Amino acid sequence: AELGGTSSHPQRLFIDVSVIVRDDARTGIQRVVRALLMQLLMQPPEGFEVRAVYASKYKGYRYAPSLPGMASSAEEFGGEKVCVSDGDVFLGLDLSAHLIPRHSGQLARWKRQGVKLVFVVYDLLPLLQPQWFNERTQHNFRRWIRAMAMLADGAICISENVKFELQEWLTQRCGLATGAISLHHIHLGGDLHATAPTQGLQEGFGAWLEGLKRRPTILMVGTVEPRKGHAQALAAFDLLWRRGFELNLVIAGKPGWKVDDLLSALHAHPQSGDHLHFLEHPSDEELDALYRMTDGVLMASEAEGFGLPLVEAASYGKPVLARDIPVFREVGADLAHYFSGRDPASLAAALTQWLSDCRNCETRLPIPWLTWKESADQLAQCVLATTRD
Repeated sequence: AELGGTSSHPQRLFIDVSVIVRDDARTGIQRVVRALLMQLLMQPPEGFEVRAVYASKYKGYRYAPSLPGMASSAEEFGGEKVCVSDGDVFLGLDLSAHLIPRHSGQLARWKRQGVKLVFVVYDLLPLLQPQWFNERTQHNFRRWIRAMAMLADGAICISENVKFELQEWLTQRCGLATGAISLHHIHLGGDLHATAPTQGLQEGFGAWLEGLKRRPTILMVGTVEPRKGHAQALAAFDLLWRRGFELNLVIAGKPGWKVDDLLSALHAHPQSGDHLHFLEHPSDEELDALYRMTDGVLMASEAEGFGLPLVEAASYGKPVLARDIPVFREVGADLAHYFSGRDPASLAAALTQWLSDCRNCETRLPIPWLTWKESADQLAQCVLATTRD
């Protein structure tokens, strides 16, 4: 039987780490999962014991190691089956879109046994902008959102913008009454060192970094995928370079999907290795060094759930030029610089004005940002609020 424990036991907060415990891709969502899990393990919500759990394709939820990354495959460490008690909480922290529907029966049994089911929602982009994603991702996400709509007691979104989009989707597409699922939102942390950062520098990294310092350097951080705006950024910098601007563009992020032509353009670009630099699969130690030396961070994404590089840049005191979209306004307030337009010329003009403003403004108010501890505290409060709803 899955029901176990007694009322004398502390309530358990079961945190789903099903994806990163097997394959940590070290991208944005994985950084969030690692950081929040570590903080919650160090300081659990009041009255709760925190346990990391995972499921695989054919096996239900089992206890995982205290921290992800302790084995190369979840099958290597097995783990006991999870037993639940009335008052426990399951937190879908990892984006296990391909697994939650497979184990919806187990989660439904837990719900009947008094377990609150809460899911973290990072964005709805595969639903709202399917053209940016492959068919498998779209399919998994549609199944995940349907399962969540049926199972969830609460959902915790990583921005108020995502919360608004989720509420609209649940009411208009899933037919749920407002308030059927308790919705909350938090903001994410910006301190890179609190995310179990990866170490290691590529050969010659130090000399390469020193070479960048000969010119102003603009940094873009994030997976290279269609919505991130790299193609527009590259075209805008082409305009500036042709006009004689001495300026570096550094793109740091792993290659994603639907960007084969862009990757070819980056590698074959005449400025590659001179004014243009593409750092694939950067370690967090390398990102830390890049954030420290850059003159500014460009956020050209057409859509995001939050935009971690914005607050990471803020934690280093670096200015940000961001596309004028609602979530960046929410996160950056009026303290980031913003641009509109999707053509190269409009971004080139915005870059020119931004660089001039940054040079001429010796003091500026910093973009507000949270530590991961503060972000985890917000998450814990949302979990506790859901248990009271």
